[in-house]
Amino acid sequence: MNSYARFFENLQQDLKAFIYWCLVFTVFRIAFITIYNGQLNGEYGDVPMALLLGLRLSLKTAGMIALISFVFATLPKLIVKNWPADKLRFCWHAVALVFFAVCFMTRIPYYKIFNAAFNMMLINGAHDDIYAIFVTAVKEYQLLWRFPLAMVLGIALAYGLRIWLHKLPAKSFVEVQHKKLVIALTLPVLAVLCVFVRYGGAFNYAHSINWESAARLKSNLLNEAILDDGQALYRVRDMKRKIDKVTNINITVAQLREKIAASGGNKAADSIDKAFIHTVKQPKLAKQPRNIVLIVGESFGNWPFLPKYKDLGLVDNMLSLQNSADAAHVATMLPHGSGTISAVNGLVSGIPDMGLYENYQANSFNGKYATGIGYIMKQLGYKTVFWYGGFSGWQNIGKFTKAQSFDEFHCADEFSDDSGNAWGCSDAALFKQIEAYMSKEKEQEKVFHVVLTTTNHPPYSIDVDGMGFPRAKVKSKLPADIASDEKTLTELGHIWYADKTMGDFVKQAQSMYSDTLFVITGDHSERFSFVKEQDTRTLSSIPCIFYGAGVQQAWFNDKSVGDHMQLAGTLAEIVGPAGFTYAALQSNMFENQDVVFNHRLYAADGKIYTHSSDTDKKITEYINSMRGVGAWRVLKGDAVK
Repeated sequence: MNSYARFFENLQQDLKAFIYWCLVFTVFRIAFITIYNGQLNGEYGDVPMALLLGLRLSLKTAGMIALISFVFATLPKLIVKNWPADKLRFCWHAVALVFFAVCFMTRIPYYKIFNAAFNMMLINGAHDDIYAIFVTAVKEYQLLWRFPLAMVLGIALAYGLRIWLHKLPAKSFVEVQHKKLVIALTLPVLAVLCVFVRYGGAFNYAHSINWESAARLKSNLLNEAILDDGQALYRVRDMKRKIDKVTNINITVAQLREKIAASGGNKAADSIDKAFIHTVKQPKLAKQPRNIVLIVGESFGNWPFLPKYKDLGLVDNMLSLQNSADAAHVATMLPHGSGTISAVNGLVSGIPDMGLYENYQANSFNGKYATGIGYIMKQLGYKTVFWYGGFSGWQNIGKFTKAQSFDEFHCADEFSDDSGNAWGCSDAALFKQIEAYMSKEKEQEKVFHVVLTTTNHPPYSIDVDGMGFPRAKVKSKLPADIASDEKTLTELGHIWYADKTMGDFVKQAQSMYSDTLFVITGDHSERFSFVKEQDTRTLSSIPCIFYGAGVQQAWFNDKSVGDHMQLAGTLAEIVGPAGFTYAALQSNMFENQDVVFNHRLYAADGKIYTHSSDTDKKITEYINSMRGVGAWRVLKGDAVK
């Protein structure tokens, strides 16, 4: 038998093992849903979709497992005729099956405890009292019979695989007709299959699925069921890697007080929140508006507003607001970080970005950040509502915002929208829901809305041309540093679409409540690919526009700087009564302080700089001290003791 014949027959065994794994993960998924089916409240309509999404995601896990046996069993057989491929393949899959059987049996009580498949609590548990955990597992979660049962289950699955591999028909290469054609097609077919598996049942990123985008259903149970245990463990690993980048905080109380002082706070205060108390001297608006709407646009950078690009017409609606007599804007605004969740954390917690991911930290669910925007607006008498165009399972956003002083959270889980994609609903559908909500507000009710959009994001699936995007006109005006291919134009069309939907919403909301105060900003920039290198302002800055009755252009000037952390305090200064006190680590935007910063940049005097070893020592001390205070607040709590 020649080398290819051995390869052909062993490859079939790998493919059979791959299919077997997909079936195993599906059975586990069905069993998991069945065990906790009471949480579905009799609503089983989304179960088929959960199974389909789960199967797609499990293609990746099954593919990785099969790939290992392919590399260490099938490929060596090409060269070494007597290589024990069958034995190695079976041994590898048997060990993996026992491992995943243990994971599945562990997932059942784990979900009961944490309402999730494996998550960051798995890492936190590693630093806890291991003995206490063991005793609890024995007494409360049936470790003594669950573990042996898991082993039996794994062995049974391994035995099933043995039967599957030997009994499922396979074709000998000797029996194959058109042998040359089969040989010629083997590698291309394998390549296509690998791409299909890599993207979770798709052939490109736009239609792919991964653990971050898998939470697409209303039920938390079904969203967790979509993740097989391999993907759930990968989620833990991914989060842990991000947190590990943060420098550990191990300082004394005296050192903390010095950091508070270096950050501009009161070092004698007995809590961090009290150390950074500010008082409104005179509100900017004579009367509190009935509605305040903060729109955080997905990937809504400032570069289309700049003189070089504004004639493209991508942000005409927001430019019109910015230039209105009833508007003020901060010319140099830094995002909180490079991703959406960073912006959410910055706004909701008011803490500097250090990679700690407040949305997963225990203290974020055990108490309130007084520096957070929801907390401050509630103190001002506003009902707080968070709107998200994606799904509540993404980055724990639903639980996080509700834990941090938002009375309500609404997202794409609740909306029906055919124009949405894997990340959520269209901006138009989201704003339509908000308009309907606002139309039903009570007469004396004051409401603060935070709106986080999603559509200006890959896979760029909105039919922008059908919406009126002037593709040809924009193409004719493109400068040399922007590509003129259709893919780039479609991406520009989504910026145009984001601006259009925001503009339409502002007009509609203002027609309902003429005193509405709007704040328009972006979650981050740095996502658009220019043909030529650009300066930091073009790449990284975001807009920040205040618009509404009583707003004055003179509030800010060309040298004004700001960041996400300052928005809460700035709103307090605009609508808070004289004497109102609030906590904020950074001063509000009206004070035009010397330095604002984010995860890697800082801004001063209307200019943006990269924070590096060459940065002025005083600025570096301020930034590092602020981060140290923020890390203490997140990890150790508010008390200075």
